[in-house]
Amino acid sequence: MNLGNWFQLDTIPNNAISGHYDIKLVILSYIIAVLASYVALDLVGSLRAERRKRARIFWLIGGAIAMGLGIWSMHFVGMMAFIMPMPMRYEFTWTAASLLAAILASALALFILQKKNYSLIHLGLGGIIIGLAIATMHYMGMEGMKTHVNIHYLPGLFVLSIIIAIVAAEAALWLALRSNKGTNRQQFHFKLVSALIMGVAICGMHYTGMEASVFTPLTTHHMFSGMQIITTNYLPFFVAGTTILILILALTTSTYKKMISNEKEFLKAMLNNLEDGIIACNSMGKITMVNDSLNKKMSSNIIGKYVDDLPKHFSMYSVNNEKILDEKLPLKRVLKGEKIQELPLLIKFNNNLVNDVVIDGQEILNASGKRLGALTVIHDVTELKRTEKLKKEFVSIVSHELRTPLTSIRGSLGLLVSGVMGGFSDKAKKLLEIANNNCERLLLLINDILDIEKIEAGKMEFQLIEADLQTLVNEAVESNKMYAEKYGVKFNLLSPDESFPIQVDPDRLIQVLNNLISNACKFSEKGNKVEISIQKQNGIVRCSVSNYGPEIPIEFRPRIFQKFSQADASNTRGKSGTGLGLNISKAIIEKLGGQINFASTPEKTTFYFDLPLIQSPVCDTSFSNEEIFADKKLLICEDDEDQANYLKVLLESAGYVANIAHTAKEAKKLLTSNHYEALLLDLVLPDQDGVSFIRELRSNRETKDIQIIVLSVMAQTGRTLLNGDAIRVVDWLDKPIDFNKLLTAISKIKNIDSNNKPNILYIEDNHDQQHLMTVLLNKHANIMTADNLREAKEMLQQRRYDLVILDLLLPDGNGVDILPWLAKYHFPVLVLSNLELSQDYAKYVSDALIKSKSSNEVLLKTIANLL
Repeated sequence: MNLGNWFQLDTIPNNAISGHYDIKLVILSYIIAVLASYVALDLVGSLRAERRKRARIFWLIGGAIAMGLGIWSMHFVGMMAFIMPMPMRYEFTWTAASLLAAILASALALFILQKKNYSLIHLGLGGIIIGLAIATMHYMGMEGMKTHVNIHYLPGLFVLSIIIAIVAAEAALWLALRSNKGTNRQQFHFKLVSALIMGVAICGMHYTGMEASVFTPLTTHHMFSGMQIITTNYLPFFVAGTTILILILALTTSTYKKMISNEKEFLKAMLNNLEDGIIACNSMGKITMVNDSLNKKMSSNIIGKYVDDLPKHFSMYSVNNEKILDEKLPLKRVLKGEKIQELPLLIKFNNNLVNDVVIDGQEILNASGKRLGALTVIHDVTELKRTEKLKKEFVSIVSHELRTPLTSIRGSLGLLVSGVMGGFSDKAKKLLEIANNNCERLLLLINDILDIEKIEAGKMEFQLIEADLQTLVNEAVESNKMYAEKYGVKFNLLSPDESFPIQVDPDRLIQVLNNLISNACKFSEKGNKVEISIQKQNGIVRCSVSNYGPEIPIEFRPRIFQKFSQADASNTRGKSGTGLGLNISKAIIEKLGGQINFASTPEKTTFYFDLPLIQSPVCDTSFSNEEIFADKKLLICEDDEDQANYLKVLLESAGYVANIAHTAKEAKKLLTSNHYEALLLDLVLPDQDGVSFIRELRSNRETKDIQIIVLSVMAQTGRTLLNGDAIRVVDWLDKPIDFNKLLTAISKIKNIDSNNKPNILYIEDNHDQQHLMTVLLNKHANIMTADNLREAKEMLQQRRYDLVILDLLLPDGNGVDILPWLAKYHFPVLVLSNLELSQDYAKYVSDALIKSKSSNEVLLKTIANLL
C-alpha cells in the first residue's frame, strides 16, 4: 500500500486549494449533532427498558437508523459548510456507504448498551470499535468529494480525529448508561447537558478531520456520464428531512413509548402491591397477567400458559370441600361470559398452601364492547375467617360464661324483689331493687352488643311468617305495662278494629316495639300518656309511638340511629340504656323491608316505622279431625244465646259434644252432674263475674281439675286479675272468636297429674338455673330436671310430660340434637337458652326464649300459653 496516495507526507503543495466555513451551516451541523445525541440517549433508555425480545429488535433497528441518520446528517452538513472556490459535487456510492457506516456504528452502540450487565473491557472495546466506525463514516464521505479534487490527509490531524472519535464514543457510552437514572426532570437535564457535550465531541472529530484534509486540483477532471452525483441544491431538503425524521420519528416515538411504559409500570406496581391475587387472560385463554400476590404462592410462573393449564398449578374446592371441576373454574366461567361476584371457595396450591378465598370475575371489554379477555380477583380471606372464628368463640364465651350467671342472678333478684321469698326491710328492698335494675342494664348491654355483632356480620336470623301487626302491638303494650307504671305513664292505643297482615319475624318486631315503647316511657313526663297508633297508607302500614316529653336536640338528630348514641342534655342523660337500641331497631326494620324515622317538636316526639302489607289472611291454619281430640265433651258457659248456639254448631261440626249453660248457676249444676273435658267460659255472666267463678271452681274438690278456656271481650283484663292463677287456664281468647284459635286451644288440653299440676321436664346443666326454675314454677307445676341429653332421654321414656324446657348448651351435645327425637312425643317444647335457635329446627319447638332477654314474667307467661 502506498501511503503517499492517502497521506500528505511532503510539504503542502503550492496549488493546495484553500476554503472557508459558512458559519450558519457550522451552527446547523452542531444543532443536528446535539439533537442526534439527545435522541440517542433517549433511545438507549427505551431499549434498556424493553423486555420483549421482538420489540427490542425493533428498537435496535429503528434506533440505529435514526441515530445513523442524525450523525450522518451532521457530517454531511459539516462538509457543505466548507466552501471551496469551485462547484462541489458528491459521488452517490461513497455518500450512501458513509450513511450505512453511520447506521452500523449506531447499531453497534445500541447493541452494547441494551445489556444490563457489562464489563469495563467490553465498554472500552465497544467505544474503540464505534469510534473507528464513525471515523470510517467520515472519511468515506470525504471520498465522495474526489470527483473534483485530490484529497490527502495530514497524518497528525488524521490520527487526532480518530482519537477524538474514540473518546467521543467512549463518553457517549458512559453518558448513555447514566442518562436514565433519577427523576424525569433530572434525566432531562442530564441528557440535555450530555447532548451538548457529545455535540461538541462529534463536531470536534468532524472538523478535525476536515482540517487534516489537503485539497489539490485534479490534473484532468471529467465526469463519467453514468456517475450518480448529489448536488448542493438539495442540501436544505436533506438536512430538514433528516432533522424532522430524527425529531418526529425517533424522539416522539421514544417519548410516547416511555409514557406508555411508565403507565404500564405504574399499573403493574399498583397490581403487585395489592394483597388480592389477580389473574387475567386474553380472548384465546392465554394467561397474560398474574400479580405478585398470587404469583409468589405458585410453584412456577404461569404467564404465557393457558386457562386449561391452571389445574396443574392449583385446585379449587367449594366451602363444603367439594372439588370444583376444571370446566367450572372461575376464570373459565368468566371467559365464557359469566359474571362472578363474591364466590367463596378454597384454593389449594401445589405447595400444599390452602387459602380461604372470595372470588370476583368479569370479562374485559373495550369501548366498542369487543371481548379482549377475562379477569378474576382472588380475595384472600384466610385471616378474616380465622378472626371470625375467634370472634365467634369469644361471643360463645360471652353468651354462656357471662350471660348464664347473670341470668341466674337476675332471676334470683327478681324473686327476692317480687316478695316470693318473703318480705324485707325498706332499706334492704331498696338495695335489692338497685341490684336488680343494674343487673337488667348489664344484661341489656351484653344482649345489644351481641345483636350488633350479628347484624354487622349478617348472621342475625329472621324467621319470616305472616303475622298481625295489631296483635304484636297489643303483646308489646301488655308486656310493657309494668315498665310504664314505673315511670308513672299510661298507654293509649289508637288503631282501627281490623287486622294488619305483614310478613315479619314476630320476635324481632316485638324487640323493636319494646325498644320504642320503653324509650317513650323513659322520656315521658310523669302522668302523661304514651300513644301507640297504627295506620294504613297506600299498601303499607305505619306504627307510631309518641311521647310527651323533652324535644330531641337538633344537633343530636343526625346521629340518633348511630351506635352508642345518646343525647348529652341534662334532661336526657341518666335515663339508662346502651345507646344501641335504635341502631338495632333500624337494622331490623330495614331487614324486614321497611323504614324507620322520627319527628320531634317541643311538645311531642314520635318514632314510627313503615312495613309493607300483604293481602293474604293472617291466620290460615286449618286443623283436621285427626289433630284434635274429637271425643271431648265441652261445656259452653255463655249468656248470649245466639253466640252460644253458633259456637255449639261449630264445635259439633268439628266432632265435639257440646252443652250450653247461660249462667254460672247452670254451669255449676251441669259440672256436678256431668264429666266435661273443658269449660268454655265467658267472663261476663248475669249472675256472677267470670273471675270469681274461676276461683270458686278451683276451690271446689269436684271441679278443681276442670280445664278452662276463657272466651270474652275482657279476656286480658281477667287474666291480669287472676295473676298467679292464670297458669291454670288453658288459653285466653278475645271476642270475636277466631275458631281456628279456639281449636288450637282445645288441642292443648292435657291430662292433669294427681296433684293438679302439669309435669315439666327442665333439661339444663346449670344447677343455679334449675333451682331458680323450681322456685319460680313451684306453685304451678311439678318440675323434674335433667343435667344432660342422656339423662333426659331416660326420663322421657319413663313417664309423660306436659312440657319440656330445653337449654341448647349441654355437656354431652347440643340441645338441637334431641329435638327430632322429642317430636314423636307430641308435647310442647320450649327452648330457653342464651343461644339463638337455628331456623332449621324451628319446626320442632313451640316457642323459644333467650335467657338473658326474658324476665320471670315473660317466662311464666310463655309457659302458661304452652300449657
